[in-house]
Amino acid sequence: MKITGLILLWLWTATTAWAQTNQSWTICRNPVRVFPGRATVDLTPLFQWWARQPLVITNTAADTNKTPESERPLTAWNRVTGIKVGTLASSWVVDAIIYSSPTIRTNARIILNHPPEVEEATFDNLRSQLNDTEQQLANARRVYQDNTNAEAQAQAVVAIYRRSLSKVASDGVILNSRIAADRHAAAATALIQMDQLEATRDQLEKQLKTIPSVLGAYRVDWFAVELGRTKQGVLIYDLGLVSATPP
Repeated sequence: MKITGLILLWLWTATTAWAQTNQSWTICRNPVRVFPGRATVDLTPLFQWWARQPLVITNTAADTNKTPESERPLTAWNRVTGIKVGTLASSWVVDAIIYSSPTIRTNARIILNHPPEVEEATFDNLRSQLNDTEQQLANARRVYQDNTNAEAQAQAVVAIYRRSLSKVASDGVILNSRIAADRHAAAATALIQMDQLEATRDQLEKQLKTIPSVLGAYRVDWFAVELGRTKQGVLIYDLGLVSATPP
C-alpha cells in the first residue's frame, strides 16, 4: 500500500513538473483582459514579476500557499492549467493545477468563466489538418516508392532487351524506356508533393507548439482571476476576454 502511494505521488509530482517546466508555449501571453462593462485588466506587471521567480517545484499545501515575494502584484490572478472535464452553461469545469507562483501550487476542480474556446477550436482544427497532411504525406511516399521501383524494373528490362539478340528487342527497349520515363515523371511529381506536404506539416507543428497540450490533447494554461465565490461548492475563476491591444 505504501509503495502504491509513493508511485502515485511520484507520478503526480512528475506530471506537475512537466506542466510547469516542459511546455513549449508561452504562459505569459495576452496580458490585457476585458470584462463585462468594458473593464480591462493589464497583467503585464504580474508577468514581469513571474519571470523573476525561481522555477523549482515545491509541494506546498493549499493552506500554506503563499507567494515567495511580498510585492507580488495582482494577487487574485493565478496560473490555471489543467484538463476540461465538463461544461456548465458557457463555462468550463476544469481539473486544475493552480499556481500562485512558478514554485507554489495546489490542485482543485474549478469553474472557468470565459474559457479559451477559440484557442481550443484552433488547436482541434490544426490537429485535424496535421492528421490529414500526415495521411497525404504517407500516400505521396507510397506513390513515390511504387513509381521508383517500377522505373527501376522497366530499366532492368531495357537492359535485358539490349543484351539480347531477339528480333523484338528494339520494340521492347522502346516500350520499357517509355514506361521508365513515365514512372520517373510520376515519382518526380510525388517527390515535389512530398516536399510541399513536409513544409505544411512543419508549419502546422510549429503552430501547434504555441498552444497548450498534453499527449495530443488540448490543455488549459492561462492566467485567470479567482472571483472569491463558488457554485455548487466549486471555486469560480474568470479568464476574461482576451485582448491583443493594451488598454
